[in-house]
Amino acid sequence: MVLKQLHLANFRNYATASFCLNPAGNLVIAPNGFGKTNLLEAIAYCGLGKSVRFHRDDEVLKKGSDEFGVNGDFLNDSGLELKIQIAWRERRKFLKIDGDPIRQLSKLYERVKVVYAAPDDTMLVDGSPSSRRKYFDLCVSQIYPAYVGLLRDYLHVVQQRNSLLKNSFAPLVKKSWDRRFCELLLEVLDYRNRYLAEVNKALAQSYPEVLEPVKSLQLVYRPQTQQGYPDSLEKMEELVASLEPMEKNAQRGLCGAHIDDYEFCLNGYNLKTFGSQGQKRITVIVLRLIQAALIENLTGIRPILLFDDVLAELDAPNARRIADFVDQRYQIFIASPREELSAQWPGLEPLNFEETAS
Repeated sequence: MVLKQLHLANFRNYATASFCLNPAGNLVIAPNGFGKTNLLEAIAYCGLGKSVRFHRDDEVLKKGSDEFGVNGDFLNDSGLELKIQIAWRERRKFLKIDGDPIRQLSKLYERVKVVYAAPDDTMLVDGSPSSRRKYFDLCVSQIYPAYVGLLRDYLHVVQQRNSLLKNSFAPLVKKSWDRRFCELLLEVLDYRNRYLAEVNKALAQSYPEVLEPVKSLQLVYRPQTQQGYPDSLEKMEELVASLEPMEKNAQRGLCGAHIDDYEFCLNGYNLKTFGSQGQKRITVIVLRLIQAALIENLTGIRPILLFDDVLAELDAPNARRIADFVDQRYQIFIASPREELSAQWPGLEPLNFEETAS
């Protein structure tokens, strides 16, 4: 898909701005402080309905304003026009697709696909389990939009169970919540395992040249339970029941998708502990390329790629590998303060900030 035009009102540092964008993409080259990252975040907002950097909506609001708007005019891969309008006012979000009000965010995930890479992506390796869960939940949602509602329901049940564990409860009530928790947990795990299998297949088969510095990379799911999770509802209920004394003492659930983690393993060792910064940077960039390829292969929609100054720290051979691999397959926006990036991406036109923003 292709983003033709973007219109912003009171988003980040933009009071009003309109951008006409190249079908191949654009280089967004400007000194720090000009709003390069904010522009890429606005493009991503059109596909996610929220900040790709996990900021609250009131945090992307321009200072001194009480509402903002982000409108994108797209062409889908069939050549049909698609109009996305998102507004935030009175602390509520309003979404329209082709002029029709939409209540479910999953409907947006079905239509628009974006992949955003940022300098702090190495936190996917070095950061908290929460940051990894958020990233992979987003990836799963883009390919399987039904996961959005499923995860919301699952987290609601987790919250209710935790409230129950803080107080005295009737055994039958607890058993009812446990059963619902187990049902939803099995569904969440099924989606996560499917995505995990696709990522590992791509790592093994599709990225040998790009992955030269990190051969034998594998993504592993790390559940909180030592024995892992059973694959049947009956055995999952038995596992949860066995944890009840400890959960009552802790006053919260001690297993589940909301506290599990992912681990990057390089030659059998944890990349977080044993990997170099260069290996981590290559890993997270390739992870974004895999995300894009899986979106295209599994949904039939070519995503828009957003690279926010992630290529600056790569050496020339690795940067060239990334450029060759992308090979103008997707519309791509690359933000950087470095003018020399134009030589690495000759097919991308520079975007003129001064004529479009105020």
